[in-house]
Amino acid sequence: MLRKLSLKYNIFTSIALTNLESNSVGSLAATSYALKDNIVTRDAPTTCSSKILANYVSPFESTVSRLLAEEGSQLVGKTNMDEFGMGNSSLNSHFGPTLNPLYEQKSDIVDLKEKEFWIRGEKITQDITFQKQDAGSYLHRKYLVPEVKLDYKIDPEMRIVGGSSGGSAAAVAADLVDYAIGTDTGGSVRLPSCYTSIFGFKPSYGRISRWGLIPYAQSLDTVGIMSKNIKLVRKVFSILDKHDTSDPTSISEEKRIYDDKVDSIIKIGIPAEMSFDGLENDVKEKWSKLLKRLQKLPNFELFLISLPSLSKSLPAYYTLVTSEASSNLARYDGIRYGYRTGEYTSLEPEFAKTRSEGFGAEVKRRIILGSYSLSSYGYNSHFMNATNVRSKLIQEFNSIFKGPHMLNKHRNPNGIDFILCPTATSLPPLVSQYQKITPVESYMNDILTVPFSLAGLPVINIPLGRSIGFQLAGQLGHDYKVLKLAQMMDELDIR
Repeated sequence: MLRKLSLKYNIFTSIALTNLESNSVGSLAATSYALKDNIVTRDAPTTCSSKILANYVSPFESTVSRLLAEEGSQLVGKTNMDEFGMGNSSLNSHFGPTLNPLYEQKSDIVDLKEKEFWIRGEKITQDITFQKQDAGSYLHRKYLVPEVKLDYKIDPEMRIVGGSSGGSAAAVAADLVDYAIGTDTGGSVRLPSCYTSIFGFKPSYGRISRWGLIPYAQSLDTVGIMSKNIKLVRKVFSILDKHDTSDPTSISEEKRIYDDKVDSIIKIGIPAEMSFDGLENDVKEKWSKLLKRLQKLPNFELFLISLPSLSKSLPAYYTLVTSEASSNLARYDGIRYGYRTGEYTSLEPEFAKTRSEGFGAEVKRRIILGSYSLSSYGYNSHFMNATNVRSKLIQEFNSIFKGPHMLNKHRNPNGIDFILCPTATSLPPLVSQYQKITPVESYMNDILTVPFSLAGLPVINIPLGRSIGFQLAGQLGHDYKVLKLAQMMDELDIR
């Protein structure tokens, strides 16, 4: 089943042919998982779905994969994604598109080929600077990797899986793993979770370690969890929810909030700016039924709230995220690691030719946008304006929540407990339609997800029907309350 579905939907960038290292006992010993291919592993390749890292194997292990291995969870493989996380469709990959397994795909779009990767054969300590290496300290492992068919055809009714964690969502939706790890910068866990009808949780920024996560935009990148089982999402989160001294953005232990108690009367805020006007009919109908159902339940109170800065959050997000990306991706020059061009001239330096050949179109587009925002002109007129929008949005979120902010303890005693809104404005677009739209039009898919990322809030996608979902968000640090209410809603079957 794993091989058959991988051929049709192109879910993995590498599939382990032998069991990777994990404990035989632990709280997750009976589970399997998939890992997004921008989180490094010492015994499996990490490519970010890019040509420039196509043969890269990390010399160290990410904190996330280490903690999961210690608890006995088995890694099946690394999942396909939009290159370096830049996209919301999972079509922007060097290894070809990932498709939505909720929709039928008749023919294979990739072949799976065996490929050997050399890895370090011994345990590696944190400090490897002076560690002696010899030929015996390396070994090779075989993996199945996808190779795109030159004549592949995508069925006319096939819809996008969403991104950039599309491979992780597809692995869960196709029942190939119990859960998957993705990353969420502006909705990259929630949007594909919505499009594949699974739970997708983005924790508060700083709660799960980013050590070993190859950065796209480090002030926004957050490791997230995807599964069909909300209880498993919570269990995995409780294992990963640890302070990590290797990650400077990791929240200290004394700042973390573990309380999951929700009030007997739950106050839900519905943002006026996320109104019915922009929703397609299928989403509008499901959303309307959900609100009417909640209004009839005695322990829920619904309030219309206003967050004026929401209207500016999308342009602010793309200004900030591309600026950080242009800086982060400067390290890929082909000199120290990764792909290096074989042909260059004195008019086109080796590193420029390497980057031109190694990066895909969307990545190069965002590097250029970010470089402009950080230029002498763009810095004040674009980057600083976007930073101010972000600060104002955070203040607006703080002013409406009743619970205390994890870092500054700000609270509004008369505020709401949670925010509820749709995850996407429409069903996932057809692949054939999506390939024809402009980049700016594609960015609009993130309009409902980016505000929570800008503020670093905990938020989860809860499936509401086939390829439809809604977001439940809480105050910064109140992750367990968000998961508790999501579980309550799942048990009440209010969907």
